Amino acid sequence: MESTTIGIMKQESEKIGVELSEESIKKFETYLREIRRWNQRINLTGHKEEKNIIANLFIDSLAFSKAFFGKVPDSILDIGSGAGFPGIPLKIFYSEFSLTLLEPNLKKVSFLHHIIGTLGLDKVKVEPKRIENYPNFSSIEKPFDCIVLKALRFDVCLPYVGTFLSKNGLLVFSRSKKSENPTNMSGFKVENTISYQLPFGFGERDLVLLSQTGF
Repeated sequence: MESTTIGIMKQESEKIGVELSEESIKKFETYLREIRRWNQRINLTGHKEEKNIIANLFIDSLAFSKAFFGKVPDSILDIGSGAGFPGIPLKIFYSEFSLTLLEPNLKKVSFLHHIIGTLGLDKVKVEPKRIENYPNFSSIEKPFDCIVLKALRFDVCLPYVGTFLSKNGLLVFSRSKKSENPTNMSGFKVENTISYQLPFGFGERDLVLLSQTGF
């Protein structure tokens, strides 16, 4: 008999144009279980109930796939990843890209290492740093094709991210529909805005796609 989580993930992911394999859905089920288990010991995320986690963390993260238009970046940097969002859900869906998770909270870093191993994800690196303390560009093997931000103020990060983004790279962040348009773009321009609906009445979101203006 199919579990409630699997049924919900199938239905709600398809609504945003994401068709998850059976293996991927089982990984999300494990991910959900581990989040709720760790939340009993540390403040991993403010979302505690199953539907909250599925809507605001899993589905909202998978919606970032809309920014790729079928062409998955080779490398993604997830800034302020927390418990792995949006990076790990995207990695579960698309296995081929390399992922770097930037998260300064060491308790959350411990969870990230745990869940990466538990889910058997490869080509995933965890950096326990803030974006302003991340290594200089010269120490990074190559710039990232895409940088993603979820539940983090993008205007705080903008002065730093250009250093880590490839020439034709994309910066993607999500925001609530009611949020004001960005004003100080720090060398970036808006390429596109994609709207989508979260399940269970959690509201509408905008996915904002930015590129650098200096090229």
